[in-house]
Amino acid sequence: MSFYMGNSCQPARADMQRLTRAYLFVLLIALQGFVMAQPVLKPILVAEADAGLSQPHDAAFSPDGKLIYVTDMANSRIVVLDAISLKMLGSFGKGELSYPHDAEFDRNGRLLVADTGNNRIAIYEVEDARARLVSELTGLSGPEGVAVAPDGRIIVTNTRSGTLAVFKEGKLETTLGGYGSRPGEFANPHDVDVAPDGSIHVVDSGNNRLQVIDASLKPLPSVSLTLKLSGPKYLTFDRERLWLADEYNHRILLLDHHHALKGVLGTSTRGRSENAFYKPEAVMARGDLVWVIDTYNDRIVLLKITNLP
Repeated sequence: MSFYMGNSCQPARADMQRLTRAYLFVLLIALQGFVMAQPVLKPILVAEADAGLSQPHDAAFSPDGKLIYVTDMANSRIVVLDAISLKMLGSFGKGELSYPHDAEFDRNGRLLVADTGNNRIAIYEVEDARARLVSELTGLSGPEGVAVAPDGRIIVTNTRSGTLAVFKEGKLETTLGGYGSRPGEFANPHDVDVAPDGSIHVVDSGNNRLQVIDASLKPLPSVSLTLKLSGPKYLTFDRERLWLADEYNHRILLLDHHHALKGVLGTSTRGRSENAFYKPEAVMARGDLVWVIDTYNDRIVLLKITNLP
């Protein structure tokens, strides 16, 4: 005996398809709203440097602000550029450095270089494009970020061990953290910088967040979810503004001192123009001028922002 069941499953399937379409429509509207809600910054290209660079990672202004010292990572050297024209003035460190990532000047005008491949901070005395290696900080594990605190202490990110190393007068004072995602723990920490209020900001790249540590080295609430970060790398402060390179989103973020999003450079997709980048790792800023280290386009661009909030 057989029974004819007809097409009883078809209405249920049709209802499910309608629900799926409705869900996707709502999701699309929500995503469009998120994208539209991001304040778009409008840049004008002032200058560009790309000749000879290979995966530049970060840079530091000279103490007088006239030059920038670029960690030309894949070439294992430091490149010196005029800050405004981006004309190359020279280079140094070849044969001494191995895949340098970050650079920062200390209070004595010496250049500190996160010499990642050599597991050290290389310390140079510099005069324009000339430099002499004079000292080093050792005992590190894949250092990729370096900062100088107001009291002169040097803070270094150990990317491989997920820690921060704090040096005082050339000697290791303390080590903080360890691999993890809880407050005070890190996963592939890249950059570290000190805010005008003395708080220490760590780009906790593997956890897609910024961690903030107070001057006494105690962790404060982290910054992550609302920014939708993907592999953030290096940051910089310009008075009360904070600029952050959000590498895998191909964009640069502008935050205020409360970490609220105030502007976005980049289209969030890979490109090469005054407002399109390919995995940018770092940014520098001075007023309405912004230098983007467009790492995987092997270039640096100087932009003038016409609608800076």
